[in-house]
Amino acid sequence: PPFRKDPPKDYMQMGLKKIDAPDWLVIDDTYQDFYSARAKLLRQKKNEVIQIGPEGEDACEELLEMVVGHLVEQWPDYFEVSFKKGVKYVQNKIMNETFTLAKPYTVDPLEICARLAMEDFNLLLYSPFLKEHLLVASATLFPAGWQMRTRISHSVTSLHDPVPSWQGKVSYPVEHYFKRIKPSSLMTRSSFFIQTRKQPETRDLADFLFIQHGKDFFAGNMSNLQPGSIVVRRERQTFRRLPRTGAVVFTVKTSLQDLEQVPREERPGLAAEIRAWPDEIGRFKGRDMWGTHVLGFCDR
Repeated sequence: PPFRKDPPKDYMQMGLKKIDAPDWLVIDDTYQDFYSARAKLLRQKKNEVIQIGPEGEDACEELLEMVVGHLVEQWPDYFEVSFKKGVKYVQNKIMNETFTLAKPYTVDPLEICARLAMEDFNLLLYSPFLKEHLLVASATLFPAGWQMRTRISHSVTSLHDPVPSWQGKVSYPVEHYFKRIKPSSLMTRSSFFIQTRKQPETRDLADFLFIQHGKDFFAGNMSNLQPGSIVVRRERQTFRRLPRTGAVVFTVKTSLQDLEQVPREERPGLAAEIRAWPDEIGRFKGRDMWGTHVLGFCDR
């Protein structure tokens, strides 16, 4: 979505918008590059990018059914379900990969979702004891400054402890929203970060996207930062509920756009959103390091 020239006065509003079911998951022309990055991370850092609590296994199976059904219906040229000797399979025709869709699974259901789609997937279940939703399973291959393996089975509130102003101001409305979201409801919101690259960039796409600590957003010479070293890292997030298990599915599709490639008509909106951040959010996102350079470029 384009940047907002008139961002809300209260940055911490969720900013949810309703979308239609066909728009849930996205396949775009970066699929193969991002697939390669995801495959590398699953191969080399599987325990850091996929975690499933015991209470999350049923929800992962239900999620797989929904993801496969969506991809096959929306992109039949790329994904196909077939049966062989009574066993159900899904074929990724883009990458020539096939996965079993029945027990015993040759690949965990959540990993299949992470390999088929471009999105990261988080599954949340309500705890009557804690009266909050807990993260019961996650395939987060492109974390934006957090370590997923330390957060599995934690509440949504504790997941966001590092985020300024989250406690109370945002945590209560978010938890209220999660409690009342219906399977028929599908909502989206967007977020973005600024990330810098080395010149020349020695990291591949997987390493560039796998950020577990905030400081790792900022590589290269920050004292002599140039527009060509700055990347806008965007997140398209969606929320929906699985009808059978009741789990809330929170997806994140990450995309990258060089600052110099942001269309001229979108630059005022990018600058307006950055300026609208409260000081504590600006510090959290590193604005003190790159703000002058990004805003100067957008204001030209």
